[in-house]
Amino acid sequence: MKELLALIPENRRKFLAFLCENDAPHSLSQISHSLRLAHVTTRKIAEEFESLGFVKIYFIGRAKIVLPTERLKDLCANLQDA
Repeated sequence: MKELLALIPENRRKFLAFLCENDAPHSLSQISHSLRLAHVTTRKIAEEFESLGFVKIYFIGRAKIVLPTERLKDLCANLQDA
């Protein structure tokens, strides 16, 4: 599993690592500031992971809230075990 993770671009690895460490819901702005990524980049990564089923994006007013799904939690658990 870690070999596959090594093939993922660095920005996406950072995003996955952030969500694995922080299980709580976060806004895209919080994630982009924490990872020091552009907001647009963070949004595109979140949308990509939503299409893969790793996160769910909720719209609350003008904010987009990213919530990890069970599929991502299982992936994080597998990565910690390996």
